[in-house]
Amino acid sequence: MSREGWLDHVPPALAWGAVAATEAYAPWQLAVMAAPLLWAALAQARGWSLAPWRRLIEFTALAGFVAMVLARAGLLPTVVTTLFLLCGARLSLPRALAERRQLLLMGFLVFLTTAISTTDLDFLLWSVAWVAAAAAVLLQQTWTQTGLRRHLHPHPPPYRLVLPWTVLVLVIAAGFFVVLPRLRLGLRTQGLGIRNGGATAGLSDVLDLAGQGPIQANREVVLRILPGEGGTARPGPDFARDAGLLRCFALEDLNGQRWETSPLTPVRGNIHWLQPARAFRRLNGQFFLAPTLAGVVPLPYGEGEVEPTGGAELRPARGGGLRFAVPIRQTTLLQVAVAPAGLERAPAPAGTRRARLLARGRDTGSALAWSLQAAPGDLPAQALAQQLTTALRGLRYTLDNPSGAAANPLEDFLQRTRAGHCEYFACALAVMLRHRGVPSRVVNGYRLGPWVEAGGYFRVTQSEAHSWVEYYDDEAGGWRVADPTPPAPPVALGAEGVASTLVRWSEAIQFQWDRHVVMFSDQDQVAGLDWLQAQARALAGWKPRLPGGARLGAAGALLLGLGLLFRFRPGPVPGFRPRQARQGALRELAPLVRRLRKDHPPAAGETARAWLERLALARPDRAEALAALAREADAVAYGGQAPARLGRLAREEARAWASGRAAAS
Repeated sequence: MSREGWLDHVPPALAWGAVAATEAYAPWQLAVMAAPLLWAALAQARGWSLAPWRRLIEFTALAGFVAMVLARAGLLPTVVTTLFLLCGARLSLPRALAERRQLLLMGFLVFLTTAISTTDLDFLLWSVAWVAAAAAVLLQQTWTQTGLRRHLHPHPPPYRLVLPWTVLVLVIAAGFFVVLPRLRLGLRTQGLGIRNGGATAGLSDVLDLAGQGPIQANREVVLRILPGEGGTARPGPDFARDAGLLRCFALEDLNGQRWETSPLTPVRGNIHWLQPARAFRRLNGQFFLAPTLAGVVPLPYGEGEVEPTGGAELRPARGGGLRFAVPIRQTTLLQVAVAPAGLERAPAPAGTRRARLLARGRDTGSALAWSLQAAPGDLPAQALAQQLTTALRGLRYTLDNPSGAAANPLEDFLQRTRAGHCEYFACALAVMLRHRGVPSRVVNGYRLGPWVEAGGYFRVTQSEAHSWVEYYDDEAGGWRVADPTPPAPPVALGAEGVASTLVRWSEAIQFQWDRHVVMFSDQDQVAGLDWLQAQARALAGWKPRLPGGARLGAAGALLLGLGLLFRFRPGPVPGFRPRQARQGALRELAPLVRRLRKDHPPAAGETARAWLERLALARPDRAEALAALAREADAVAYGGQAPARLGRLAREEARAWASGRAAAS
């Protein structure tokens, strides 16, 4: 099988990798896209001749398209899958130059349809690889076509040109990115990460302990927090404590043992413009929120302000939180400044809402018995919550969820396993407080994630999704926070190493990509243009203050430099006449040309062989070496031979002429 045959497979394969990197398609869709490419690769490897089956292969591709339409897979998946089906059909059949160009065009169309659905750095890397592969394919096609037209012997194309071509394409693309208007399609959508089966960690708008299995880690980044005004210095312990819990929404309705958001929950009233006189201590930070379909904004506790950038708008969300008016499609920056407070003052809940906040659910008598044993007597709300929180923290934290399959998970957690994840602890404390007459609710949000030293920010992933409790203290007149979940087990020492370091650096690079590229906006373009205009105005008013003699000296130095440049500029190296295999000059003869430019320069239009034969007449002692050099030049110019040996012989001949001239003098 030919190398060019396999080269045709590379661009479609890289296009499939880019599509998979977007994570915008279901696994079965990716499998359907990959199947025709794998079939074509198998046919290439086995050397099957499938030309007699052309109609059947084309009909199969058409049937695949019809099946996608009937399955209502969506416009974008149908288009992309159809392109892969056509690529597989074309790759499995004999291909002329026109068909090979069609393959490249279809791969390009896949990139066009995929680029509008992602802004990830991984997609950029796949794109660079695809551009390099496309450059290699185009170079090979052009080289082959030129060789056939001129009836030359086949020889490898100069693949060394692929790298500079790829770099040039990236430079041009970067220029267009900076100057062209912003286009934000953002067709990619992501869900809220609701854990119906408890398979992976993530934020949920419900809490239901029944039917859950073990919970797996989820590294999907939700939020990155830069403390202060975007600096990279590690913050003090106050920041980590004040931003330790990031609230999203409250779950006030308890149906059986299932917690849900309530339409009666008032809008969170402690986020507003903070008066400077009241800002005794401010938690300042830049919150970079990743795209989510729900658009819920995690915020720390306290009284302060939240200011979205880029034209985004915040609105109240069900459950008392905040969300974006329109689901965001790219990383969005929020400027956050709050004054931490241990108590959120609010009117006491009354009527129907208070009744809901005291509802105990079904089959929760075990929670009352456990609370009376852990905190007996008639205690104030704050003291009761503190004692119950301390007692619950004595149980064991685990993601294995040993009570998930029980008929009454809450009772099984408190009486048998005494182990569970944060939802068990939050649900248990809230139900206990309700049994004791304290209005309470479960809150879902995130814990503050680890500090990423390489990027200078806190990273919050779906694995930091967390549940805790808010209860109303009638004596203090506000809501207090209680987190009964014990700390997670410490990470094993073996988890730190080269792989962990590479992951942290990779995540930091991804954040810088989001911050400086994905979030590059019209305002950034205007700011950059204003800066250029200011520099141009400053440059226009600048005049060199040099004395007359210095100016004359600078002008003379410039003229002398230009003269030397033209004096020693290499002239035409002897090559061959037009319409031959290598248009132009044999650059490998340049050392010999420079050596003999003064005494024996090549004449205009003189071929390499004619010039070398003339040199042999001038130096009969070098006639044999010059004849060998002439044969090598013909082999390179007309036979497609590699030029390495010609360059070596030319350098040796230049040294021989230099030593001969010295001996003659």
